Amino acid sequence: MSVDKAELCGSLLTWLQSFHVPPPCASPQDLSSGLAIAYVLNQIDPSWFNEAWLQGISEDPGPNWKLKVSNLKTILRSLVEYSQDVLGHSLPEEHLPDVSLIGEFSDPAELGRLLQIVLGCAISCEKKQEHIQRIMTLEESVQHVVMEAIQEVGEGAQCGN
Repeated sequence: MSVDKAELCGSLLTWLQSFHVPPPCASPQDLSSGLAIAYVLNQIDPSWFNEAWLQGISEDPGPNWKLKVSNLKTILRSLVEYSQDVLGHSLPEEHLPDVSLIGEFSDPAELGRLLQIVLGCAISCEKKQEHIQRIMTLEESVQHVVMEAIQEVGEGAQCGN
């Protein structure tokens, strides 16, 4: 059973805000540049998503959706590599979001898919206990949706973690 993508996006936005990163992350529009997501990934695994990697993300693409999409493509490519190389499982092509729709239209369904992959990395990485604790501090309704999203990610990636 699939989680409602609008609800998923809202709950994963709430989860992302718990990282307290400098770029705003209150709405899908805030995340459409990829900057806040990149900062969160840097907290999830600073050795993989390191400072040099962060510098490859455009700080302020402004209204230029092509720059936003470029940032998002870099992030998605890195997430796919991270899943494969560090976590040991591949992300099925059909589970990958269309980053063009996120960059140009702040599409909540596609953004939800991207954030679901970020969540999967957070709860599978070396510091997973820390990230699971962070989820446990969220409001119960948000926790419920996040847990459903985790199950969906696990089924999609077919990882044994």
